[in-house]
Amino acid sequence: MQILRTPHELSQTVDACRVNGQTVAMVPTMGALHQGHTSLFDLAHRHADVVVATIFVNPLQFNNPADFDKYPLQMDNDIELLQQHGVEFLYAPDADTMYGSNFSTSVQVTGITDVLEGSSRPGHFSGVSTVVAKLFSSGRPDVAIFGQKDFQQFAVIQRMVIDLDMPIELIMAPTIRENDGLAMSSRNVRLSDSARQEAVTISQGLHKAQDKFTSGICESEQLIKTVVSMIESTSAVIDYVKVVDSVTLKELPTANLGNIIVVAVILNGVRLIDNHVLT
Repeated sequence: MQILRTPHELSQTVDACRVNGQTVAMVPTMGALHQGHTSLFDLAHRHADVVVATIFVNPLQFNNPADFDKYPLQMDNDIELLQQHGVEFLYAPDADTMYGSNFSTSVQVTGITDVLEGSSRPGHFSGVSTVVAKLFSSGRPDVAIFGQKDFQQFAVIQRMVIDLDMPIELIMAPTIRENDGLAMSSRNVRLSDSARQEAVTISQGLHKAQDKFTSGICESEQLIKTVVSMIESTSAVIDYVKVVDSVTLKELPTANLGNIIVVAVILNGVRLIDNHVLT
């Protein structure tokens, strides 16, 4: 695996791949890789000839500096995982390379960034869209892979790609879960043992809501109450539980197939998000 450090190196590498007739998939990450990430690399290999993984802990998307400081860093382990999964290139710039001293540009997607995570984390999605725009500009992938757990992030990037005429196919990969159902996340390592046990109620609540929907209950209020009642049995503080449209992210009074239940809680000082698309 070749490690790239600058936008120029990334662009040159991708150009060389294209000269060889190869297609390129990109998987943007912030490192602290786990099985959820490796599933994205494996999926990327099924959609392109070569895979570029990126690791960059993006300061622009942390509205809470303490959260940024606590983000786990494990580059040696990450490199080992990338090699095990056949990733051909790792793009790992530092903050000075990405932003420099005079950086003064941001990419703003309006509307769908004002709700859910956007309302709780001001500036977060501006940071996300700005860094992903830079990655896409230097790497020019044919395909980019993102996980469903960060559903709103995918919706924001999709809107940006459509609006800015970026010739990139976006693919949303299913959430990978622990054996007990908890969505895999780099933040999970910060949970205490007791909080880790409580965290599983999030996915349990989503599962029960799906069961109710399957039985014919379509009122969003009832589905939301089902999820909330599970989580309220723990020490978690609920930020939101909502039923929304999968494209516009608008709240819906009645749920239909393909709508999504989104959840965010604070547990043991750690923000956890999850979601479920109603089937």
